[in-house]
Amino acid sequence: MAIFSSETHADGLIISRTYSFARLGRYLHTLLLFVYRLSGFYITPFFLQLCYFISLTFLGSLLLALLKPSDPDFSPGYLDMLFMSTSSITVSCLGVVEMERFSSAQIVVLMLLMFLGGDVFVSLLVLLLRKANTTENSSRSVEIEAGPIPHDDDAVVDRSEAGMDINPSAADVESKTYTCLLIYVISGYIATFHVLGTASLLAYFAGVSRARGVLKTKGINLFLFCLCTTVSSFANGGFVPTSENMVVFNRDPVVLLLMTAVALVGNTLFPLFLRLAIWASSKLTRRAEFGSMLKSSGNEARLWPLLPKSQTWMLSLTAVGLLLAVLVLFCAMDWNGAVFDGLNSFQKLTSALFIVVNSRHAGENSIDCSLISPAVLVFLIVMMYLPASASFTLAREDDSIHERTQRKPQGKSSWLQRLIFPQISWIFISVVAVCITERRKMSRDSLNFSTLNIIFEVTSGYGNVGLSTGYSCSRLQKLDPGASCEDKPYSLSGWFSDEGKLILILVMLYGRLKKFSAGCGKAWKLY
Repeated sequence: MAIFSSETHADGLIISRTYSFARLGRYLHTLLLFVYRLSGFYITPFFLQLCYFISLTFLGSLLLALLKPSDPDFSPGYLDMLFMSTSSITVSCLGVVEMERFSSAQIVVLMLLMFLGGDVFVSLLVLLLRKANTTENSSRSVEIEAGPIPHDDDAVVDRSEAGMDINPSAADVESKTYTCLLIYVISGYIATFHVLGTASLLAYFAGVSRARGVLKTKGINLFLFCLCTTVSSFANGGFVPTSENMVVFNRDPVVLLLMTAVALVGNTLFPLFLRLAIWASSKLTRRAEFGSMLKSSGNEARLWPLLPKSQTWMLSLTAVGLLLAVLVLFCAMDWNGAVFDGLNSFQKLTSALFIVVNSRHAGENSIDCSLISPAVLVFLIVMMYLPASASFTLAREDDSIHERTQRKPQGKSSWLQRLIFPQISWIFISVVAVCITERRKMSRDSLNFSTLNIIFEVTSGYGNVGLSTGYSCSRLQKLDPGASCEDKPYSLSGWFSDEGKLILILVMLYGRLKKFSAGCGKAWKLY
């Protein structure tokens, strides 16, 4: 690929000059080295990711505020734009604004934020920094004390223990090779599923006039909808260009099944499909390195995010088992309920599966969650709380990881981590804080602002999911028949006070970085 420029000579001929991307590549490489050195010497991995998400949050909010919406009468406050930006970059996608009021340019901003905040893309960024590290190490012969890097199961491992030793060696070469191969595989993985997802949706809408008519009636560009929905599903974001999310397509089971598959490969089943992608690459390219990667331990940080075979299968079976358990309960409790009113059996099953899968961090919605029975809602809260790495295993903890964590220096930060509250305590604190800020609404409108609904909303934000029970004027009017109210198709968060929205912003940011606090709170005995 090349960048072209032209100049006119005296003879009147236009001679094209081609400038290689080599210079641009060198600039990018220098930038990656600078970021790595900064992260290695001055910034911890947690602070580096915190700066990444916060900077994109404010950049996104400014773009959303500056770009003109599609509705000239729509003039939301900056706090709402900050909330939407935070919700997108943390792939929480709790909405406080009707999506159809946004212009196409604003939709593109939200789509880019979800893409940049997705787990798979963040994994790719970590690998790019690791590549910059190994490239730098190969050209230097002095030892440098490097900071810790995050491991897939939240253990903290030294860079030197991750096959990133400073002195050039065979381990350095192997680590660099594996890192480069993982970058290529994950880049192809991202591109492949985005192209397949977008193309599949375009093909479906091209063949089904009724579904295509829904977008035409709403004035939504077909390609933008298909691309944004695919990006949202793969990143497990949850925002789509329609204000009602996927509820308007709950009679189109093919659309829901396509997005269910994209959501699974983009988060919960990513480790499984990553191994399959590496296996396919080994068959296509016949490179021995791919086979070596699959046979290696996988617990070493140099192979992250690739997990060992046994751990990958246990994680995948756990995810499928939990999904089946909730699906069975959901269908048993609500099959003939109002939540599936008007749908045939296949549409009911598809919508139930869609909601259950999306409760594991994807957040897209095809039904009214407020109509789900309380027992299922509680189960969904547990599903939203569990991280994507949650796995059932009877095997003992891996010795190498255990030894690495035990060798971690017991300094000031270690004592601080022991004193900080455990993760579940922060959900409790956040729920209490929201109940305080929304106490008047809870007293006046106890059906919409019930304690269960608030717990559901806060847990959804903490788990970066995006499901919400929403707000219904009919429930308010049951308590106060004379109350004036207008239904809005967005999350219950949109009806919170400014203080409540600020609390949810902090909850979403904390939830996106909760893997760094997985080992905190050991000084607190909760049993």
